[in-house]
Amino acid sequence: MKDIITKEEMKEYMNTFEGMPDRLMKYMEILSYGKDASPYCYQDTMSFRRVAIAITTFCNLTCTWCYRFDSKYKKILDKHMKIETLQKIIDNTKGNFRLTHLAGLGEPLMYPHLEEAIKIVKRKSKHVKITTNGSLITKDDVNRLSKAGLTHIEFSIDGFTFEDQLKFRGADLNKMVEMIEYISNHTNLHLQINSVVNKQNYNSLFNLVNILKNAKNIKIIHTIPLFVTEQMIKDGENNVVDNEEYQKLLVKIETDIQTLDLKWELSPTSIGVGMDPIIEIKKRQKICFTCFEDPYIDVEGRLTVCGRREFHPIADATKGLEVAMNEKKAIGFRKNMLAGKYDSFCSRLCYLPDKNIEYNPDEL
Repeated sequence: MKDIITKEEMKEYMNTFEGMPDRLMKYMEILSYGKDASPYCYQDTMSFRRVAIAITTFCNLTCTWCYRFDSKYKKILDKHMKIETLQKIIDNTKGNFRLTHLAGLGEPLMYPHLEEAIKIVKRKSKHVKITTNGSLITKDDVNRLSKAGLTHIEFSIDGFTFEDQLKFRGADLNKMVEMIEYISNHTNLHLQINSVVNKQNYNSLFNLVNILKNAKNIKIIHTIPLFVTEQMIKDGENNVVDNEEYQKLLVKIETDIQTLDLKWELSPTSIGVGMDPIIEIKKRQKICFTCFEDPYIDVEGRLTVCGRREFHPIADATKGLEVAMNEKKAIGFRKNMLAGKYDSFCSRLCYLPDKNIEYNPDEL
């Protein structure tokens, strides 16, 4: 563990709460009171980082590290959210959102009502985002969805050679770069690139800036440490990159960005490695903050504990998000989390110590 935390690092830490006073308030409550903190969510909806709604669990790719192949998710795959369900969620939610992410275990371009869905959530949210694997989207799609109210788009790229992207995601890197450059140069969409970081694709990521350099209006390059999946455990693989290797990669990306005078933001920065408040409260306090402040609604319209526990619904979100966040099962899960009671799935994924506890989520 580091002996000294710098002021610059703490600035990175605190920036994650900017514009979200209730989020900071709840975080400080849990940090201060631990197991005696309240399991209720009193935050204004505008202090949630976002609300994520899984509109589809259909996908056309078989990406190497995707957790949709874990056995727990089988029952929820290959489904579309009914547009009437989405309408009820929005109609019955009183507050507005900073950002609505039409996310999930699927590819949003496969959702038959995507344009309508964007228009519906736009009523409650200034910003609307999708994350795409980039294999289906066309220039016409970009123009239509922008007109409907889309403001943010993310592309997932895990390999920055043609061969690696094909190997890891089954997608054509050249086509993706063409679309990214089009969006950068011809639209006002907030453009973000997401890349998983692990030992298998580590060297490929050093080529990131060179491949994307003509998309000068990219807003964010977001690198994501690998989550452990069920298949990785079965295969006995440990592909997680340590913080020192991770920081080395980020320094290289930052240097390349500066050399080319690009205005891209890197998240996290090389300074910000190890300074994520959500990860740190898990590691140091053994408490998950995500279930308090990052609402995720599954394809059936049910609130879940988090995006990785999409198989574990805890409330009916069609009653409105404010109601769903404080229903019985939601309170029960958070109460157990504060007391240090969580199952091995949470341990495996999210930096929490493995207590080898198994329980029936329906009993919470």
